Amino acid sequence: MPIHYTTFVMPGAVMGMPHDTPFFVLGAEFKEELGSIPAVTSLHRIENQMMPYSHASMVLGEVPVSDLWATTSTEQYDGRAKVVILRDPVPHDVDTKYAELTEGVLGPDLPPWLGLMLAGEIRSYSRDVPVTVGRDFADVMSIGIDPSAPTTFPAWAHQVIPPGS
Repeated sequence: MPIHYTTFVMPGAVMGMPHDTPFFVLGAEFKEELGSIPAVTSLHRIENQMMPYSHASMVLGEVPVSDLWATTSTEQYDGRAKVVILRDPVPHDVDTKYAELTEGVLGPDLPPWLGLMLAGEIRSYSRDVPVTVGRDFADVMSIGIDPSAPTTFPAWAHQVIPPGS
């Protein structure tokens, strides 16, 4: 019963924005597992590995990110990334093999269900969280912890997609 995830960078031109946006998306296969996805409040990166945190606690383990994802979070998205938590299960009728996470681009490498999420056909919560860079995942002093960030849903979300649902 794994938690599915992917990382990618959405080009600003696609969203009508002046900057690109790094994404970290989390989902579950079954409705019963949706409650096991933690409210990620910050991310800490060491080279091409990223660790999600819920306050000062590591959650989920290390996640590979691309050079593009790393530089975009630092240089274009103001030391942040958009975390998306799916509120519906990853569709079973869509191949859920993961993209090559180090690519960090739009295209056929990404999970097919991602298009459904971006079109708002899979309900989700999203939040911009700080991304810090350091040398140690256990060095709490170098992690951008946001102690005021809620850790329950829907309070955690900056955006609920679709709105009102």
